[in-house]
Amino acid sequence: MPSKRYGPLPAEGKETTISVQAIVRREEMLWTAHEPAEAKAFPPCIRGIIARAQNERGKHRTAAILAAFLGQAGYSREEALQIWSGVAAVEERIFEEWFMKMHCPKCRAMQRQSKGYPDPGIADLGLCRPDEACQKFESPVEYACRIRSIEDREKGTLLHIKTQYRVRIFDWSTGREGEVELAEKEKDELETLLAEKVGQKDKILVYARVRVRGKLKPRFFLRDSEGPRRQMLSDIL
Repeated sequence: MPSKRYGPLPAEGKETTISVQAIVRREEMLWTAHEPAEAKAFPPCIRGIIARAQNERGKHRTAAILAAFLGQAGYSREEALQIWSGVAAVEERIFEEWFMKMHCPKCRAMQRQSKGYPDPGIADLGLCRPDEACQKFESPVEYACRIRSIEDREKGTLLHIKTQYRVRIFDWSTGREGEVELAEKEKDELETLLAEKVGQKDKILVYARVRVRGKLKPRFFLRDSEGPRRQMLSDIL
């Protein structure tokens, strides 16, 4: 997420003229337990997801959360899929997209209202019913694996799950900086556009966020300039 010193990103579908200031590579790691957490150690929210087997409302959100949780809680693919299949009433691709590939959402994310998958908020489902232990942990995985300190993290290992890129941009419409997270393919496409823009002073770089299969995705493209504008030093060099 952008840090607080950055301005807000444009609203969905809105296009804004930008300059790219920097592209930084970031490796994303996933903590997973060495040994599977016992079912009796699961937090109330996960027990609630399992107990509400195949409930129609919120089924994609809960299926995704459960798949991510089981991956980090130390379950093998076979064990996790057996548990997940007995609960989830959605296509198996949800399991494949979240198991050992995505972080289980933290409690604060799950406690939010959601407009639907893939937003992990489940406040509308009544599944977050904290017990006395919940206040000691920040996520369902920490609860199940009893992770309270850096030393406790030695109960697991870090796995590389993906390479992402953070692009620092200057938004000409607001005069503020922002950050955009890109996958490697998206980064390559942006660099191709930047290369095309070199020497074409009549072109400007435009950024928007568009919804693809339920997820907001970044979109960059070049457009003819409609008039003179100030240039940043990074544009000129």
